[in-house]
Parts: sequence; structure tokens; C-alpha cells
Amino acid sequence: MTSAPVRHGIVAGIDGSASAVNAARWAASVARRFDEPLRLTHIMPGHPDPSVGTVTDEAMFDHHLRADSAKLLDEAEDAIRGDHTDVTIERNLVTGSPATALVELSRTARILAVGQAGTTEMQSVFLGSDTIRVVNRAHCPVAVFRGASDHAVADKRPIVVGVDGSKLSELAITHAFEFAAFLGAPLVAVHTWNEHASLGGYSEARRFTDWGPYEEHENALLAESLAGMCDKYPEVEVTRSVQRSGPMKALLEHSAEAQLVVVGSHGRSPFMASIVGSTSQSLIHHAQCPVLVCREG
Repeated sequence: MTSAPVRHGIVAGIDGSASAVNAARWAASVARRFDEPLRLTHIMPGHPDPSVGTVTDEAMFDHHLRADSAKLLDEAEDAIRGDHTDVTIERNLVTGSPATALVELSRTARILAVGQAGTTEMQSVFLGSDTIRVVNRAHCPVAVFRGASDHAVADKRPIVVGVDGSKLSELAITHAFEFAAFLGAPLVAVHTWNEHASLGGYSEARRFTDWGPYEEHENALLAESLAGMCDKYPEVEVTRSVQRSGPMKALLEHSAEAQLVVVGSHGRSPFMASIVGSTSQSLIHHAQCPVLVCREG
């Protein structure tokens, strides 16, 4: 019988982009509230082919690579210290593929934070994206930084969570309540429904349907989904929002006023997501605030 890994520390991937630095600042803000160490991590490329060049060339390559990597970590740490002076920061240099290395680190991390995807949704489908690969394969929740730089420091804006009644939605609710409690922020729980799902397809019948009972049912489903966590975190102010809309549209609208949107994800490949739709991946590309994607590790 194996036991679950002890999850400890907030890992922030640093790649030299402004978005990654903001992700690290956000991660530091969360680490401070959660009383966790922040692990600033830069993934270095592998060594050059030793058959091309000499041992001296390889040593020089390694020296310059580590010096450049240290500068990137210095810049991120300086930005963090501008916000907080009391966060425990650990620096980590890893060699390998960025996505593979970060996924491996996620096995024992409490949260993994990365910069926004450097590709459009269409490019992610055909060309791939390290951010999307990490989100789809990580073993812990992944925070993808989105929005303006003021989102890099936790504040009193609401935490928004998408609720659809699934097991992964339950996981998102758990993390959303935890964040709201630790940050002292209100929580907005968003549940959506539409005629297509309620009637099993589009038909003439929807023109003559009384939607009141359907809406009452969806409100009851949302209340039931939140009940246990409301009892566990009575101090969290909760607003329930049941909308006759698609989840993607509703959550994107709520992201304009939120400090964080929390959703569950099945971890579909970008190509499959493009076919069947993926709320989490759309949020990663378009949300106006950071997005926390939760999967079962």
C-alpha cells in the first residue's frame, strides 16, 4: 500500500518572461499566506553534444548557462522582495525539458505557478505549449498567471470557482475555499446551464418550456455542491451565481472582477480540447486574472 506524497512548497517556474516573474510574485504572495517556502525554479537546456567541441568548450558552456540562469532567478527574487521581505525563497536550477521537469516537481509541490501560455489557442493545438503541457500533466494544482501586474499580489477581490457537479469540480471547490479562507477573500461560486443540456438537444419544445423548475434544480445542485465546504469554512463569504449561459462565457466575464478563477480539468490534450471544448484551456488563454487549474494527481 502506498501513501500519498506530502505536498509542500510553492514552485514557480522562471523562464525570463515578465509573465513568469509576475507568476512568481503571485506565488510568493500565496506562499506567505499559506506559510510555505517558495521554490524559484529555472529549467536549463541540456549540455551540447560532446562530440562537437572539447571538454573546455563544454565547461565554458555550463559556466555561462549557470550564470545566465542565476541572473533570471535574481531578477525574480528582486521583484518578490519588492512585495514581501518575509517569504522563504529557495532557488533551484534543473536541467531538461521545461514541461517534463516542472511536471516532475509537481509530484510533491502544493501548487505550481507558471507564466501565461506563449501561444494562441490555435497555436497550442498544432505547435504545443509548455504551459498547456504542464497544466494537462501536473500532479498538483497549476496556477497560470493572467491579467495585469496588480494581480501578482493577493488582495480582497473575490475568488471565483466553476461548479458543474463533477468530481473534479469538487476538487476545485475545495481549493477555492482554502484560498478564500487563507486570503480573507469572498468566494463566488458559478454554475451554468442551458436549454441544450436540459432538453438533451435543441428542439421546438424549448419554445414552450417553463424553465423555472430547471433553474430551481440547478440552484439546488449548486447549494448541495457547496454545503460541506460552507460548513468547514463558515468565515468565507459565499455568493452563488447560477447563470443560463455557457461556463466558458460566464467564467471569463467573472474573471474581470476576480483575483483568481479556480476550475477543474480532465487534462485533455490541446487537440482533443479543440474538438470537444475545454473551459480551463480557454481561461488559460483569455482570462483577465490568474487561473488555478485543479486535477487529480
